[in-house]
Amino acid sequence: MNTRQITKIAFMATTLICVFQLFANVLYLEGITFTVVLYGTCFKRKEAVLACVIFACLNFCFIGITPWSCMYLLIYPGYAYLLSCMHRMFDLHPICLPIMCGFFAFLSGQLLDLPFLLFSREVTLLYWFMGLKTSLIQGILGFLQCVLLYDPLARQLHRLQDSAHEM
Repeated sequence: MNTRQITKIAFMATTLICVFQLFANVLYLEGITFTVVLYGTCFKRKEAVLACVIFACLNFCFIGITPWSCMYLLIYPGYAYLLSCMHRMFDLHPICLPIMCGFFAFLSGQLLDLPFLLFSREVTLLYWFMGLKTSLIQGILGFLQCVLLYDPLARQLHRLQDSAHEM
């Protein structure tokens, strides 16, 4: 990796942590999944996945190392990897991207409850059912974010990459 790639990855990870912190206090609204979708489809696979890994490590500094914060290290790099593998499909079937974004936003809330398995299966099921409404709303909002914001932001990111390559 060269200096330009490392700088880009650091900037992406910083943006992820800023988006995460900005939306942390807004009930039902999370922008991290949409940002990971944007990065997973607009940047190289290695860059998107590494940015998500660095985001998760930076997040440890903010919220500590817990089973729940470790889930970020599994979830978001996994999303970035899957999306970067599937990005050509989204060119052929554009509606799939917002559906995937909404599904991942929904799934994030559900997967973040998995560490409750350390306590008991019943507690985990209780949290899954209690969090279902929140996850459904997050999924719908993730879908809408992607529908409304993906195209303009992706165009700007591609334009920035093109101008960076010209330098």
